[in-house]
Amino acid sequence: MNVREEFLSNYVVHLPEALPRQLCEDWVAEYFQRTGIDESDPKSFPDNANTFSDRTRTIPIRDVAPAAWQVICELLGGEENIDDRTRDFANNFNININRGADQPWKGPAPDSPGWHKDGWFFRHFLDSPEQALLCLVIWRDIQPQSGGTFYAPDSVPLICRELLAHPEGLPHTHNWAQWIHDCKDFREITAGTGDILLLHPFMLHAASQNPSGRIRFMNNKVVSLREPMQFNRPEAESTALEASILQALDVQSLDFEITGARKRSEDFSRLEEE
Repeated sequence: MNVREEFLSNYVVHLPEALPRQLCEDWVAEYFQRTGIDESDPKSFPDNANTFSDRTRTIPIRDVAPAAWQVICELLGGEENIDDRTRDFANNFNININRGADQPWKGPAPDSPGWHKDGWFFRHFLDSPEQALLCLVIWRDIQPQSGGTFYAPDSVPLICRELLAHPEGLPHTHNWAQWIHDCKDFREITAGTGDILLLHPFMLHAASQNPSGRIRFMNNKVVSLREPMQFNRPEAESTALEASILQALDVQSLDFEITGARKRSEDFSRLEEE
């Protein structure tokens, strides 16, 4: 199965060992040194069970993970389509320290808290360029029941239909999670150091508990397009992302036009809704 087929079948592509292990270990070690956190001493942990670290380092994806960059470009129709501002990896880790460690473990299910669609910096349309891929960068091994993100692949068609029904656009605060109760396929991410997972931008996902005693290091990396998607190209010219949306809607082509104004915060900060 090639990358395009894998994405169309599963709405996710898992790339093992896409980042050099030594780079991952160095960046995680630098985080502990910079913050003074001692993983063997819970008293040194921040108060927030989930938090983001400060960004102090960036590196071009093309340079550090060339095979992953090639796959990203393949899914999105070529390097020339990708927004220059979203071509780097950084060490602003999404850290799950011990979320829910004091509660009995519950696997991914419709009643898991926090199901959402990413993209707090723009108004959402079916063809939005702002969130073309949700790129999960794994900086340290994630074993089962260790803070791996929950996700629901069969949510993608549901979100596609919701966005098609709202050409005026939807705010990032929209109740995306209402559709999780129609899903059947629930998964927990387990991955190795340096793995990269490319998820469909319309994938509902949620944070999980981390009772493992080890801090989980991950990035929720956005990859953006320069221009909105198009759904009426000749079939052979559709990108894998565009084809996945047409497939989810069970159509060969779509003349989609928005009826509301596009809105985004240019610095990727949270968009204040009207």
